[in-house]
Amino acid sequence: MKSIRRYDLDWLRVLAFLLLIFFHTGMFFNYWGWHVKNNVQTHWVEYPMMFTSAWRMALLFMISGMGVYWALGQRSAGSFLGERTKRIFIPLVFGMFFIIPPQIFFERISNGATYSFLEFYPSTFEFLPYP
Repeated sequence: MKSIRRYDLDWLRVLAFLLLIFFHTGMFFNYWGWHVKNNVQTHWVEYPMMFTSAWRMALLFMISGMGVYWALGQRSAGSFLGERTKRIFIPLVFGMFFIIPPQIFFERISNGATYSFLEFYPSTFEFLPYP
């Protein structure tokens, strides 16, 4: 069976991720609680964030579900799991050890911690609940 590229879903995914980037950038500037905040905050950024919050994640899950449905129609479950492990699980593990720790470190530094990153990093292997 020949696979057909769904450009409409590609563009919906691009839109959803642009909204995701806007949302997380806005968290730096609004008054809602978040890890690290800018010294200058504003309410105006909260209004578009509230509007997109109502459906942004649902859109991502819908697109993901449609992709899984069509992917399983093209390959076996084992092949699908192998591909998803390479494309999702390996980057997830990488992020857990190399992307998330600096974020937590900068949050703690902004809240008054005085240790270095090299002193902090080993605590990421204690696997304690965050925060």
